[in-house]
Amino acid sequence: MTPAPEVMFAFASDQNHFFVELAEALVDELGRQGVPASIATDVFPAPQRGRIAVLMPPHEYATLCGYDLMPGLLERCIGISAEQPSSHFFTQNVELASQLGAVFDINPRAIRHYSKAGADAELLALGHTPQWDRFDADERDIDVLFMGRITERRARALSSYAPLFERYRCHLQLSDNSRPAAATDPDFLTGEAKRALMARAKVLLSIHGEDDPYFEWLRMAEGICAGCLIVSEHSTDMAPLIPGTHIVTGAVDRLGLLCAWAVDDAPERNRIRRAAYDLMVAERPLADAARALAVAAARLDESPVSNGYRTDRIAFLLRKDNSAIREFRPPVDFRSEESAVRRGLKSQALAALALRRRLDRLERELLSGAPVDLTPEVQYETPGWEQDRARRVTVIVPLYNHASHVRDALESITASDHPSWETVIVDDASTDDGNEVVMEFLSERPSEAWRLVRHPINRGLPHARNAGVAHGTGGLLVMLDADNAIGATGLSKLERALAENPSASFAYGIISRFSANGPEGLMSALPWNPQRLRQGNYIDALAMIRREVFEALGGYGTDPRLHGWEDYDFWVRLADSGRHAAFVPEMIARYRVSPSSMISFTNLSVVDAFAALIEHAPTLLGGIELG
Repeated sequence: MTPAPEVMFAFASDQNHFFVELAEALVDELGRQGVPASIATDVFPAPQRGRIAVLMPPHEYATLCGYDLMPGLLERCIGISAEQPSSHFFTQNVELASQLGAVFDINPRAIRHYSKAGADAELLALGHTPQWDRFDADERDIDVLFMGRITERRARALSSYAPLFERYRCHLQLSDNSRPAAATDPDFLTGEAKRALMARAKVLLSIHGEDDPYFEWLRMAEGICAGCLIVSEHSTDMAPLIPGTHIVTGAVDRLGLLCAWAVDDAPERNRIRRAAYDLMVAERPLADAARALAVAAARLDESPVSNGYRTDRIAFLLRKDNSAIREFRPPVDFRSEESAVRRGLKSQALAALALRRRLDRLERELLSGAPVDLTPEVQYETPGWEQDRARRVTVIVPLYNHASHVRDALESITASDHPSWETVIVDDASTDDGNEVVMEFLSERPSEAWRLVRHPINRGLPHARNAGVAHGTGGLLVMLDADNAIGATGLSKLERALAENPSASFAYGIISRFSANGPEGLMSALPWNPQRLRQGNYIDALAMIRREVFEALGGYGTDPRLHGWEDYDFWVRLADSGRHAAFVPEMIARYRVSPSSMISFTNLSVVDAFAALIEHAPTLLGGIELG
């Protein structure tokens, strides 16, 4: 009997690790069947009798290693794709299909699209494998788990669930799909870490990344094996899974409610997840997929071995450095003509703002006949401010012309479940009736710890935040803008993250964005990664900072070039000093999107702001060219 050929899964080191995990499971299943199998990284298996290479997915390998590597090699290769038919990646796989010896895909929807394009492809049916099995995990302390790349559609949907998910313990493991995900990326969990996270979850939520109703078989099969109940948006090609029997499905705007139902109804949740698990074990063992690969490999091994390849070229391409693919770079052409014009406009706007502040100061000095004391004054304190001064958290609320929203922000603090907080409101010389709104609100809550501080003239956001810190007593500082809101459990979750990570300088969590039109998406959604700060600020100011760290860094910078970027500057200085953050993968606050917000003016031009950042964090931001 002819021995089975070796099945070697070939990867480039810069490929998406998502596929490496499937390869690891298939290698395990092939080994159980007596088929030699392995994974090769940056070592392409030269064509020879008794060895068949598997590329997964073929378009990614070809892109990273050079398409000129392919002629004469693909005819003895198996391609496995797992891309949505609506993506350009799928189109690339279709183009390579005619050169491959065999093609598999994990979704029947993709198989049909291959057929429409005149390409033959076979279904690689994913299901149960012992390597993924965590069904009988003892403790499931996560109510709802979401894992996937962040897209605008998903972010908007998750944002709409924020008020409901606040009642539960959720974990949103979002990843950046702008570049291949490495096993070392902090936003991308792999291997045992991922399986352990799934084993803690009661519900695994699935939301389509785009409008295509594509069922993500790989992640859902892993989730079922891990013992999660799957709550999914309506999808095609879920068979043999039956909605209501093995899986819970619904429209995207109903998924939050379905998750809540599944968490609260333990008997029904356990019935459905058990039915799905038993179905996968009985009808969809991954061993069948491995067997189909082995059959295809044996067939290809009977074909002649081509000499139409260059081993020296293969070695060169596999050695080439693809690190630029993962490098974080500012998304701005600093040398463009448009950038120069916008820079001039922003400079004029900042000069006008500074002139207005100087005129306000001169006017007050002329009226009073004395120099203006810029020291912020305590305008009002509630009786509760002097009671039990050992409060752990100080919330700082800068206020400038947000009379219509500030009450919502303050009410969100009073709704907090945190037992030990105080709030310092800094009125930065508002010209609307925001001060009166605050005074009325504070008069209604005499027993709580509130202090209202007022600047005699407008000085800007960094001065207001620094003043709030100076007038507070807590060892933990939270910045809450007057038009935003903290979640009822937000303060507690942030403090718990710092308690669990005593070396972290601050903690932040995911923030849902909203406007008058409804949910707008998410921000602060990715874990701490200092290198990502080279590309831009991805962490909002709403975070919990240790007071000693804030004071060690000198608070927020007041360099006028940083207008609107003071929080970004604080983060890069913190990272440059070797400090780090703790990330809370839950929605902890709400951010109001407004066309008149500071960020609109701030981002008119970023050249001078980046120059200031590089000066303040030369180690982290070194190498960024401003032209």
